[in-house]
Amino acid sequence: MNGDETSAQLSRLLVRRSSFVRALAERPRDKRGLADDLGTSRSTVDRVVRELLDAGLAERAEGRYRLTCVGRCALGAYDECLDSLGGIQSARDLLSMLPNDAPLDPAFLTGATVHTSAPDIPDSAIRELFSSVENAERVYGIAPVALVGQLRPFYETATDGGTVVEMLIADELFDRLAAAPDSREVIIEQLRHESVTLYRGEVPFRFGLWATEAEAGVVVYTDTGVGGVARNDTEAAVEWATEQFETLRERAERLTLDSLDGAPEGE
Repeated sequence: MNGDETSAQLSRLLVRRSSFVRALAERPRDKRGLADDLGTSRSTVDRVVRELLDAGLAERAEGRYRLTCVGRCALGAYDECLDSLGGIQSARDLLSMLPNDAPLDPAFLTGATVHTSAPDIPDSAIRELFSSVENAERVYGIAPVALVGQLRPFYETATDGGTVVEMLIADELFDRLAAAPDSREVIIEQLRHESVTLYRGEVPFRFGLWATEAEAGVVVYTDTGVGGVARNDTEAAVEWATEQFETLRERAERLTLDSLDGAPEGE
C-alpha cells in the first residue's frame, strides 16, 4: 500500500471515529467508559478500539486506552483541515468572484473574517481595509487594480498616524494612474512623503493584498467595484501575505518622482 492510500485510510478513519479519538484525547478511558460516555454499544467500542490500535492512533496502558503521539498529531492535522475547509466555506461568495487559478493560500482563509459589499452600502467592504491600516505601524500592500476615488482616502488613512507604507503597484495600473491628472497628483504627493515607498512591477494575480504587523487582508474587485474584503489576524495569514509582498518587491522597481514622465519642474 502506497503513502497516498495509507493517508486516505487514516483520513477516513478520523472522519468516522473522530468522537472516539477526541474522547481519548481528553483522557484515557477503558472500554466501559467509552461506551457510557459516547452512548454506544460495547460491540461498537470493541470494533473502534481495534481499528485505532491497528492504525497506531491508540495504545493500551494499565487497563485503559489513550492516544499515542501519532494519534494526537493525526487529530491535530485533522482539526487543521476542518478549520481550513471551514474558512473556504465561509469565503465561498468572495472566492466565487476570483479566477479559478487565483493563488490564495488556504492558510489565509483559515479563521478569516469576510465582508462582501452590500448594494445599499457600496463602500462597506473597503472600509474594512481602512479600519485595518489606520492604526498600524507599517503596511505592505499590493495593488493590481485600484478605484481611483479611493487612492487619496487610503493614503491619508494609512499615513495619518505616522504609519510606514510600502506599496507595490502593478505596471499596467501605474501607467494608467500616472496618465490621469488626479491620480498622478496623489502619487506625487506620496512619493514626497517620507514614510511612503512605492514600487511598480508585475503582479501575477488580480486581487489586492495588504499586511500589517497585526493582520493581513485581500480585496477582491469586480467589474462594478470592490466585491469584498477578507481579514485575518492569524500569524500564518500575516506571514503568507508578507511573503507575497516581499517576493514581488524583489523584482519590482522603486518609484521616484523621475519615474513620472512630465513631472512638474523641480519635483
